[in-house]
Amino acid sequence: MTNISLNETMSDVTTTSFNSTIETMSSNMSSVPTFIFLEVPFTTGPLLDIFIISLIAALFTTLLNKYLTDQVTIKALRVEMKKKQKEMREMLKKNPQKAQAMQSDLMKKNMEIFKHSFNIKILVITLIPLLYIFTQIRAGYIHYDVILNLGFVSFGWLGSYIILTIICSIALKKILNVA
Repeated sequence: MTNISLNETMSDVTTTSFNSTIETMSSNMSSVPTFIFLEVPFTTGPLLDIFIISLIAALFTTLLNKYLTDQVTIKALRVEMKKKQKEMREMLKKNPQKAQAMQSDLMKKNMEIFKHSFNIKILVITLIPLLYIFTQIRAGYIHYDVILNLGFVSFGWLGSYIILTIICSIALKKILNVA
């Protein structure tokens, strides 16, 4: 009889030990977030990770803008608009009523630039990948309270992504000469 109770006790200990090992493994696996199958952070820190992700997203959208819009027309319209703005400033000093008429002409030019630079194809092509990137960043970096600290204000994953993407996008547009 003692033999049976000893075996039963060993079986209980083994089962309990096995269950606790499985629970530990599953809790460890769920605490390690991933970003597109990479463990987060995949570089030295979350700020560098989000910078790399922002740079890739900005490069993607900038290249699409460059090759899916008529760059020559947009640049010509912008040069013409700058000329008209300069004329309007000079006219404002001499004849304010004529300057108002020029301002409506400027608004028409501005709408024309907007029509050429805003392309629905770009919106559709970039929307799905960027939404996927948002969900992946959120899943991987939501547990970081502060990623970007500017001293007077701190940002989490979303604020850091937006600020870094704007900076990367401006820099890439200058480097790649995109209108």
